[in-house]
Amino acid sequence: GLGRFASLGQRMAEEGDEPPVEQLKEVPPLTEEEVEARALIFDDIFKEAAAQDMKGKSINERRESALEDRALTYAEFDFHLMTELFTKIKTNFGPVYEKGIFLDLGSGVGKACIAAALQHPFEKVVGVETLQGLSEVATASLAKYQEAQLPEGEVKPEVQLIKGDFVAEFEAHVDALLPQVTFCLAVASCYGEKEIQALVAVARKMPANSFFVTFTQPLPESFVIDDDRHPRQRRAAAVRKACSKRGVEPCPPEEIQVEPPKNDPDGVTLVHKEVMQVPWGEPATCFIYKKMPKPELVEEAPETEVPA
Repeated sequence: GLGRFASLGQRMAEEGDEPPVEQLKEVPPLTEEEVEARALIFDDIFKEAAAQDMKGKSINERRESALEDRALTYAEFDFHLMTELFTKIKTNFGPVYEKGIFLDLGSGVGKACIAAALQHPFEKVVGVETLQGLSEVATASLAKYQEAQLPEGEVKPEVQLIKGDFVAEFEAHVDALLPQVTFCLAVASCYGEKEIQALVAVARKMPANSFFVTFTQPLPESFVIDDDRHPRQRRAAAVRKACSKRGVEPCPPEEIQVEPPKNDPDGVTLVHKEVMQVPWGEPATCFIYKKMPKPELVEEAPETEVPA
């Protein structure tokens, strides 16, 4: 009967080369009740690590080690800023699915990492921090996270806080994770050129539909996809090209082919930019980028010329 066919189909599926594609669930924003419950867990984990205290640790260590690198200036994330980010992204720029890796570059005492782990069912949450004093507090906070009880049935992501330099030790700590990183955070308030270039190297290898959030400094313009870059120059070049073919006759508009702008094939798209209240001082600009799926090669439709 039919049972035999069903089991045959099943066996063929099992023996087939294609592993079944895992269907990931979309994760909606947390409700207010869920936010409140998790905020209590977060506060309990960090009650000893008062932000002011950490800033002191960071300044002392930089002084003692003569680490006058401004990139190491301490900026403290908090639970509610993470809620605001996740809610904004899930509501407006999703869908956002379960699993994937959350990566924080310059993770301090691990506040953003633990806030992320308490608010979204990532597979894994990873933070990289170079200052020893902050790493020590992070290790203590991590132990408390591991003991914390999450509400019934909630996924508790593995959290890994690494003492390391995401620029100098990029290959060692960051590179292998990138194809699975669905969300990367960088509070880039004081980052210099080499840190910004490391952010680009990270974003370049992240998968389609992933998000990259920076505060204060954007990613370099050359890495951000803009389909309308330099429209006047592109039109002028097209007019010159069309007219040079025809010699002296005036050039009919339908012969002017404006080239699309040059964009980085691995680039990201700025989906949102907003000045936000942040716990570390003056309001800061938040830049939310999304890695859009590469467009499949579609049959070129003839371009209709839009008058300038």
